Amino acid sequence: MLTIINFLLYSLLPFVFLLAFCITIHEFGHFLMAKLFHIPVEKFSIGFGPPLFRKKIGETDFRIAYFPLGGYVKMAGEEEGKILKTEKESEKPNTPDFYDAPVYSRILVMFAGPLFNIISAIIVLITIFSIFGLSIDPYTKIQVDENSYADRAGFINGDSIISVNDIRINNWDKFTEVLSNNIDKEVNITVMRNGRKITKNLVINLDSLGLTNLVPPILGTIKRGGPAYKAGMRTGDKVLKINGAEVLAWNGLVDIIRYSKEKNFLFEWQHNGEIKTANITPISVYDPITKDTIRQISVLIPRERMYLSPSKIFVLSLNRTRDIIWLTLNTFYQLIIGKISRKALGGPIAIAKLSGESAQWGFEFLLGLLVIISINLGLINLFPIPAIDGGHIVISIIEAIRGKRFSKKIRIVIQQIGYALILLLIIFVTFNDITR
Repeated sequence: MLTIINFLLYSLLPFVFLLAFCITIHEFGHFLMAKLFHIPVEKFSIGFGPPLFRKKIGETDFRIAYFPLGGYVKMAGEEEGKILKTEKESEKPNTPDFYDAPVYSRILVMFAGPLFNIISAIIVLITIFSIFGLSIDPYTKIQVDENSYADRAGFINGDSIISVNDIRINNWDKFTEVLSNNIDKEVNITVMRNGRKITKNLVINLDSLGLTNLVPPILGTIKRGGPAYKAGMRTGDKVLKINGAEVLAWNGLVDIIRYSKEKNFLFEWQHNGEIKTANITPISVYDPITKDTIRQISVLIPRERMYLSPSKIFVLSLNRTRDIIWLTLNTFYQLIIGKISRKALGGPIAIAKLSGESAQWGFEFLLGLLVIISINLGLINLFPIPAIDGGHIVISIIEAIRGKRFSKKIRIVIQQIGYALILLLIIFVTFNDITR
């Protein structure tokens, strides 16, 4: 019984929530823009197949169908990609029809779905930063790699970063941001060492700099149901020893788990002043992008929360959305040129698995996944593939250039080609999910 409840709470419900939200927002964008241009909307469906629930409001039949892996808005004049009106009927004046609408309005109706996905992602990000704050790495003490550029410049383990080019540094995220803005430039880095300020000049090259931050072995967010959680570890606990060896920093904790050939580890940690011990068996997680198998106990590095003003939250949300869009497009490009394996593509099963894992990490992580899925849904729908939004937009543009619409038969053929391509893609990504 407990297994069934856990499946519902941490797998099925998160998956349905994410898909239903993203699809509803997407289709609502089409619906709203169609109404704005006085194009009748006959159906608004979340999911495919027979309706589980339906209610007609005005001219629109709103429904929730049995299979929630998609959705659609059916406007007057179309039905599953087929034009309903005959050529003779299409000549009748004053008959509302999606295909009779001006090209610009058809393009805007199709574009509205992806646009609403992007807008909703920004709103969700604003919500995340408003409720949970900005997660930052507060530790500014450094660990220096031997014979690295930073080592040769005179930095030593335990130095605390104070400023870079007189810009105050109070967390590691700020430090990496400033360095990233000064690639291949010389900067002045001021550190605190034994109560004294010391300034060093460095030309920034992140690949060979040899600086990492020295993070204490304190546990951050812990995945519910993961090895650490099952052993009784909780956020804020401090790891003292692993297999009898003292753990002084986070990197040491990670290295022992990842690279040791031991199957089990005897952990000693401090929880609310009490010393606890337990044998923990790490899990192996395969990353299809890097093709590495990583051993872990499902804990994250400790972070702190920084709460920002509304204006800063808005700007940060816009920047994060831009970054995710860029990362998504770059990932698609890497897939096309073969730098990322096609096996990295995931479908419904992968989304369901990610939804469940995100729910186990916490609601903030689930909302973060929602942002990524919503942006991906919006971008994918803009691809120039027949039967989806991008294909409709391209067809409308071509018709505008030609000065006339495609015939009914050509439209149907184009749509059927699109459906075939989408079906092949669904089969491919589902096969990837199953083989993984």
